[in-house]
Amino acid sequence: MTQIRTKKAFLEWIQAPSEELRREYYFKTNYRVGKEMLHLKNLKLNNLEFEDRHFSCTEFMNCAFQNCTFTSTFIASCTLNTCIFDNCTFTWSKFLESDLINTKFTNCVVSGLELCDVVIENSSFIDCREILDLIIRGTWERHISFINCYLAFLDIEPNGENSEKIDFSECLIEESSFDRINFSKSRFSNCSLAINQFSACTLSENTLSNNNETPGQEYNLIDLRTILNSDNLSGSVLEQIFGIHNIAIKDYIHGLTSKIEFQSIFISYSFTDKEFAHKINNELKDKGIFTFLWEKDSPGGITLKEIMSSNIDAKDRVLFIASKDSLKSEACHFELIEGRKKQEASWEDVLFPIHIDNYLFEVKKENIRPLEVQDDYWKNIKELKSLNSLDFSDFTTGKEYNKTEYEKLIYRLIKGLRKRK
Repeated sequence: MTQIRTKKAFLEWIQAPSEELRREYYFKTNYRVGKEMLHLKNLKLNNLEFEDRHFSCTEFMNCAFQNCTFTSTFIASCTLNTCIFDNCTFTWSKFLESDLINTKFTNCVVSGLELCDVVIENSSFIDCREILDLIIRGTWERHISFINCYLAFLDIEPNGENSEKIDFSECLIEESSFDRINFSKSRFSNCSLAINQFSACTLSENTLSNNNETPGQEYNLIDLRTILNSDNLSGSVLEQIFGIHNIAIKDYIHGLTSKIEFQSIFISYSFTDKEFAHKINNELKDKGIFTFLWEKDSPGGITLKEIMSSNIDAKDRVLFIASKDSLKSEACHFELIEGRKKQEASWEDVLFPIHIDNYLFEVKKENIRPLEVQDDYWKNIKELKSLNSLDFSDFTTGKEYNKTEYEKLIYRLIKGLRKRK
């Protein structure tokens, strides 16, 4: 094996072998550097073909490789600091146990490249028109960015507990695999993502920005563990990137994988608002919440006040749909009074208001009629005003509304009705 200790010897080694050296192929494709690393600075290499070449124990400082081809080439135990690979081609090559520091790959073509156990600091692939079968694996830190690149069959494996920041900007990424990656500090921005797979990953609410897209509805795959590991992703990201139309998907999956108990609900409403009440009742029942809705659940042969009192007593919460009509309803105020009595006796939260107009916040005590009920009704209204009432005024019957915003509000409602442990 050739021993190289100088820049001159290295330059001689990378030249094509002469006829008399062809029989010594192994010695020409490999070298050793002795006891210390070989240090190369400001080296400019142009228009060279590296086939079956093995670089080892060499520090490249401020070096440039331009129009070079790397085929079945190994770069092992090397350090590349502030280097650039411009207009280079990599075919089934490997960086092994090396350091890439402030190194750029610009206008390169990759057809099989592995970065294995490589420390990557502030390095990037820029304007690479084709990156196929790039594999990144190992347990070292990775701070790497891809800018204006086409990537397919990218395979990134986890690096354990080390810090990781992998950013993609204005990239087309297809049929790639991300396994157990913590993307909480990483960003995908202005990217086109198609048929990629996220398995047991962790995503923050900022990992996937709203300016990404999925062409032709070729949605990306996300597994249950990734959803549970991650922040609550926005409705637009779930819909655009993964084809998921339920913003409460995380809670739904949590319900599949662990037991979630909800409070039972007595729904108090004016019959004028019955269509909206039915809509809310269906939403709650679909999520496994036990409800009492007068038109569906009230029995015959019993006095109205007895039905109200007994069912409020049997249920955990009174969901009050506040509107101008319900706040003028004698029956609704009776239910509120019963709810307040239960609340005072149990020292538990019982009343849970939502509103479909602003009358709750506009009405004054002197507006209440008849005068003999003014004090009791005003106590009910003051109690409701002291609570955080969810605003459903944009989602009443007959209105066109934003489905994503409606699902967000339903999610907040369902979340508020969980039993507290």
